[in-house]
Amino acid sequence: MLKRRRFFLLLAFFAAFLFVLSCAGSGKETNGADETKPRTLPAYNYSGKKIVVVVMDFETKVPGQGWQVGHGASDMLITALVKSKKYDVYERDKLNAIMREQKLQMSGAVDMSTAVQMGKLVGAKYIITGAVTEYGMATSGAHGGGWFDVGKKRYRATVDVRAVNVQTGRIAFADSGSGELKSTAVSVLGFGGGENFDAKKASESMRMAIDDVMSRIYIELN
Repeated sequence: MLKRRRFFLLLAFFAAFLFVLSCAGSGKETNGADETKPRTLPAYNYSGKKIVVVVMDFETKVPGQGWQVGHGASDMLITALVKSKKYDVYERDKLNAIMREQKLQMSGAVDMSTAVQMGKLVGAKYIITGAVTEYGMATSGAHGGGWFDVGKKRYRATVDVRAVNVQTGRIAFADSGSGELKSTAVSVLGFGGGENFDAKKASESMRMAIDDVMSRIYIELN
């Protein structure tokens, strides 16, 4: 009788597991933004004279995260700017050489008047600075008394970007971009699922944030 009761109990939990699994999908990550409104990037068909810009290393304003996060975000923005064919990003090696001569540091925290001076030295129209204000993973889920677990991971990144006109010293562009990536893992009786911090997914959420703000940079920064 006891064995039969356990059998039906296991069968019930297995049925519950199948139901949860069907709701959760295959465990494939999904873009939170895509669930509501797909992001549409502008058509990069610019054919005019390229605009020279300097991109400073972004600050990292997220507790527990190092300078590498900001550095990676600024690198992603440089790639996006070049791919748009509208902007000519001053080469970092040449910029570093000039900054060493001027005893400056390539940091988003550099004094803005100094950054403007540097922009004039290299003939740039804009100095682009930024900060990573959100980066990491949040977890949530449901538990079935040790029988099954449904874990949800949400990777999210947010960047704030500003562009300063070198000639006037005024802010010509200021906006933020966000990206979110979700994944679901299911385990039953300790089997399957489970996920620690995934740097690749976190980086993808950052790239989504950069693409988000880049869609407005392309339109507004002329």
